[in-house]
Parts: sequence; C-alpha cells; structure tokens
Amino acid sequence: MAKISLKRMSFSIEEDLYGQLESLLAQSGYDNRSEFIRDMIRKQLTRKQCAADGKVIGTISVLCDLNVHGIEAKLTEAVDNAVTETLGMSRFALADNSSTVMIGVQGIGSDIRNLVNSIRKLKGVIQAEFVITSSAGCRRC
Repeated sequence: MAKISLKRMSFSIEEDLYGQLESLLAQSGYDNRSEFIRDMIRKQLTRKQCAADGKVIGTISVLCDLNVHGIEAKLTEAVDNAVTETLGMSRFALADNSSTVMIGVQGIGSDIRNLVNSIRKLKGVIQAEFVITSSAGCRRC
C-alpha cells in the first residue's frame, strides 16, 4: 500500500463552534478531529462535483405507500428509464403497509437528481432522498 503524504494545518474557530465540533466528534465515532475534517472536505468536494455535473456514486432511498396500486412497478419503470446506471435495488417491506427501496446508482449528478425528482412526483412516493457516497472515479473519497 502506498504511503499517503499528509500536510499539517492550523486554524482558529470560535469557542462556541469548537464546543459544537467536540460534541459532533463524540457522537460521530471518528477517532480524531483530523479524520472528521478530512471527511467533511471529501463530502464537500463530492457535492461540488455533483453540482458541476461530475460522475458520482450514491444511494437513492425511497419510502412508498403500498396502498397506492402499482407504485413499485412505476418506481421500477422510472429507474429503468433513467440515464443513470443502476448498481442494484433492494426492497424492504414495513409493517405499516409501506416499503422502503434502496437503489444504488452511478452516473452524472444532474441525471441522478432528475431521476430523484421524477421519483418524488410518483403518486405513492412518500419520500425520496439521494445520498452521494463518492465521486465515481475517486477511490478515497
């Protein structure tokens, strides 16, 4: 494994913001502030790439009302007709006659955003969210 070169930085923040950062760290499971900040930077860079229509990988989470006839078929059709590449889909039935569908996707950020927007418009979709995991070409993001 190649050795990663690190750069040391120093910065100042308000005392209140520092306290909030410490609380976030305690709740987040990060081992140290440096890893937390590196992860925040990676997330911002990925969001920027998505906004600039870069290629990204992520997950679309959809909550469906199964009382609406044919909602899952319409959801599958929307995904199948999308410009983006579908990496996989998993469906989980919930006790309240709803289901959640997780869709792994890869593609141009704007295409994925358009897919999510079209999913949100389907009658029977309660909620749809897209979470970017990384830029598609970045192994460390």
